[in-house]
Amino acid sequence: MAVKTRNLIKLRCENCQRVNYYYWKKKGAEYKLNLKKYCPNCRKHTNHKEARK
Repeated sequence: MAVKTRNLIKLRCENCQRVNYYYWKKKGAEYKLNLKKYCPNCRKHTNHKEARK
């Protein structure tokens, strides 16, 4: 059986606070993801931060 070494995280839009994307991140990583992605609700590219579980 394989050992799971990644966690599924949510990316939340900073403007409208909706969860639009899901990403895999290494287990035990100390950094927070902050990516510029397209938000279909805002209809523009905005910053998406890692959300709480």
